[in-house]
Amino acid sequence: MDSFYQDLRKVQKKERNNGTLARVEETFYNDIHEYLDGLRKQAIEDPFSNAHGTLKQAQIIATEICERREKKISEAAVVNIHRSYHLFTGKPKFDLVDTTPLNLTPEEEKFYYSLIDTLKNHRSNISLEKLSEDEKKSTEIKASEIQTNTLDTPKETPKSDDEVLNRLDEIKKAKPIVDEKREPVEKQIIKSQQNNAEPVMPKKEPAAPANIEDNPNAGDEVEEFYDLESQKIAKDTELVTMLVFDEVGAIVGVDEKVYGPFRPQDLVTLPMVNAKIFFKNRKGRQVKI
Repeated sequence: MDSFYQDLRKVQKKERNNGTLARVEETFYNDIHEYLDGLRKQAIEDPFSNAHGTLKQAQIIATEICERREKKISEAAVVNIHRSYHLFTGKPKFDLVDTTPLNLTPEEEKFYYSLIDTLKNHRSNISLEKLSEDEKKSTEIKASEIQTNTLDTPKETPKSDDEVLNRLDEIKKAKPIVDEKREPVEKQIIKSQQNNAEPVMPKKEPAAPANIEDNPNAGDEVEEFYDLESQKIAKDTELVTMLVFDEVGAIVGVDEKVYGPFRPQDLVTLPMVNAKIFFKNRKGRQVKI
C-alpha cells in the first residue's frame, strides 16, 4: 500500500487511543480529497486493480477520523465555555485563548470558534444579567406608555356656577311628556288580568248513545273503562289439559297451587301460563277433551 494510506491508518489509531487531537498537516483535508480522487481515476482506468478495495477502505478511515475530530472539538468548545462564562455568579468572564485545542487545521479552527460564538450567544440570552436588563427595559416602556396616556387624556373644562343654575331652571320648567293615546293605569291592569285569566274550555257534548247490546255501559255518563289487566290475568290462569312427555318435578302455578310431580303419559290440568313452558320445551302438549 502507498504511504498516504499508511498515514491515514496512523492518524486513525491516534484518534482512537488519545483524548486530544492527533497532529496533522494544515492541508490534511485537501490531501484526503486529492488521494481519493486519484484512487477513483485509477479504478476507472484499471477495473482489475486493487484501487476499488483501497478506495472503499480509505473512505471508511477518513470518515472515522473526521467524526472523531469533530466530536473532540465540540466537547472542547463546551468545556471551555463552561469554564470561561459564568451564568449566575458575578459578571461574565471570557478567557478562551489559552484553552483552544491544539493541532487544529484551518477548517477545524473556524468550526471551533463558530461553536464558541454560538454557545456565548446562548449563554448571554439565558444569563441573569440579560434577563434583568430585559425586565428593566419592559418596565421602563410600560411606565412611559402610562405617562403618555395620562398626558394625552383631555381634561374636562369645569362649568361655571351660572351655567349650572341655568341648566337647573330649564329642567324645572320642562313639562313632562304625556302620551294622550295611552290608556289610564286602571284600564291597563284590568286588561292584563283578563289576558292572564285561564281560557274557558268548551263543554264537551256527550257522544251519541251506542247500542246497549254491544256495550251495557253505553248509557252511563262516565266513559267506558276496560280492565285489560284483569282480562290478561284471567286468560293466563285459565286451566288447560296437557299430556306429559317426560318426568318433571313438582311446580307452583300462577294460582299458587302445587302441581306434580309429572310422569310420562300423565294427563294433568294446570294454568295456561305454566303449560306454555311445557309446550315450549317439548315436555308436553295440549289435549282437548
